[in-house]
Amino acid sequence: MPINTQFKDEDWQRISRDWNAWWSGELERPLLTLEIPPYDWDHLTKWGLGISVDEILEKTQRTLEATYWLGDAYPKWWLNFGPGIIAAFLGSRTEYKADTTWFYPLENVEALSDIHLVFDPANPWWRIVKEMTRQAVARWGDRVLVGTTDLGGNLDILASLRGTKKLLMDLIKDPLGVELLSKEITELWLRFYDELYAITAQAGLGNTCWGPMWSPTKGYMLQSDFSYMISPRMFKRFVLPDLESCCTHLEYAFYHMDGKNQVLHLDQLLAIKRLRGIQWQPGAGQPMADKWPELLKNIQAGGKLVQVYVSTQGALDIKRELGGKGFLIHIVNETLKLGEGRAFVKAFVAA
Repeated sequence: MPINTQFKDEDWQRISRDWNAWWSGELERPLLTLEIPPYDWDHLTKWGLGISVDEILEKTQRTLEATYWLGDAYPKWWLNFGPGIIAAFLGSRTEYKADTTWFYPLENVEALSDIHLVFDPANPWWRIVKEMTRQAVARWGDRVLVGTTDLGGNLDILASLRGTKKLLMDLIKDPLGVELLSKEITELWLRFYDELYAITAQAGLGNTCWGPMWSPTKGYMLQSDFSYMISPRMFKRFVLPDLESCCTHLEYAFYHMDGKNQVLHLDQLLAIKRLRGIQWQPGAGQPMADKWPELLKNIQAGGKLVQVYVSTQGALDIKRELGGKGFLIHIVNETLKLGEGRAFVKAFVAA
């Protein structure tokens, strides 16, 4: 059944034109993305390994057809199997509870040396993700951009396989073991990414992931939430090589900097030449991104693009105080009607 996204060919041409100009630094205004109603990226792990691809895609199509994509937003759907689904691809027991996905440490593992990572094409979670990606692209063709699932960061994945507390101790007791496994995970990450990209690129709409970004070719929102708990010295040894490898592989790489403790690593992030930009997420209990103007200025001064999630007022404040060039602003935490959303986009452009 054909999908009606209310998005025309000329809209896709506009998306390609303006986003490419933004990536190259030629767009004088900020990008603004707004979805009405806000899209709910439901965790697909709640259906377990018995999930029906057809049922999920049918349900998703109804939601996509009821969504309006305003400003620089575009029809997209990424497969939400939880943050760091690669852990499941590598044998972690996976469970949905409390509105999120949990990955449990591997069993019968006493030391890091007991962990042996291999690419298993028959892994049930990998097969589901790959098949659902393939069917979504085949079903929606050039009408909806299908995004890469949330693969996770190297230490985040290792923390799922090992257990967070044990991995923190391993960083001290067996740093070489952590370093070797981290490199193995990076190599596997790139393989998983490439296999999914080979599927999504067939539609010819560009590329996207769990973040709001659009890119013409390979892009991703890289991350290392585990870095919140480690020093800049450990970040340099265990995380930076992974990010540099991924940035070398990707043409349009961003980094998800989540929480104020990750600001300790900002200088190292800014020094990665092929890293295009940084998404600033202040973290739970903190003021939204627009309340951190000095930090946002530092990211800009480092030559990087910036992506933030803010309210409509926060978006206006950023444009007024920081000019907005080089920003990708996604509106959250507001329930706007269609007319209100369109009026805001118009007012934002004129501001």
